[in-house]
Amino acid sequence: MPAYRVMINGRNFLLNVEGKHRRMGFYQTVFVEAADPHQAEEKAVGIVKSNSELREMAIRDESIQPSLHLTDMWEIELSDVPASQPKGRSLYLEKQWWQFWR
Repeated sequence: MPAYRVMINGRNFLLNVEGKHRRMGFYQTVFVEAADPHQAEEKAVGIVKSNSELREMAIRDESIQPSLHLTDMWEIELSDVPASQPKGRSLYLEKQWWQFWR
């Protein structure tokens, strides 16, 4: 079965960062074994959604709809898949439409 390195972009997440509620985005790399790229994307999104650390940081707000999107995907050798998923993600502050110049 092929293996994939998948980059997921999370957008519009309300997160508790250092005690403050902030609208954040993030990038997270996920490694999966899958029959095809479509299945790899589904598995990677499922892994990110079920991440307990992300769930603890996330604040539920019905007015904010977070989303997860595939950014990049690379087919890799099965031997290049780490024994466990990498920890962490790269967070960034989401800008409002009027803050595009900052």
